[in-house]
Amino acid sequence: MFNFVKKITGNRVLKKHASKIKRNREFYNIDSMKSAGIVLENAENMYVMANKMMKFFLARKIKVSAIVFENIKNSELENRKQIPTYVKMLTNSDLTWYGKPDSNNVKKFISQKFDVLIDMSRSSDYVYKYISTLSLAKFKIGGVQYDNDPFDLILLEKSNEATKFVSLIINFLSTIKVESNVGK
Repeated sequence: MFNFVKKITGNRVLKKHASKIKRNREFYNIDSMKSAGIVLENAENMYVMANKMMKFFLARKIKVSAIVFENIKNSELENRKQIPTYVKMLTNSDLTWYGKPDSNNVKKFISQKFDVLIDMSRSSDYVYKYISTLSLAKFKIGGVQYDNDPFDLILLEKSNEATKFVSLIINFLSTIKVESNVGK
């Protein structure tokens, strides 16, 4: 019963906040984007794949920020030394009683007007849905469909492997052609 109350409360809060979001939607490819936000989940190979994507973007002079949810307590963070410094952490200690991510890292991340937001999470957890829904990014890409999903583009990778999903995103952003957004 308590989980049902948490879910209902979370969805109502998210719907209320989402109704206030005003963002300029634009389509971007690798040639037109200048910034990217990446939402990660703590999963096998996820940091390796995020690092691959980070290097791909940085080689093209694209500014990147990332945020990850670790389903641990803050006190356990010191055991996570393998996490790259560009990744901002979110832990259970940063969640409200109903699961809303409530930290300065999250507030800063969702308020950034990234050209592209890439939600690399492979689950429909409320934390990822909240961040992706409230992000002010101009173009949002995801790989999981949420109820009332916030994405402008959903790239489904049937095998659910992080490596294939990253390759799919890079391939899509590299091959799609768009009219330049610069100066508009």
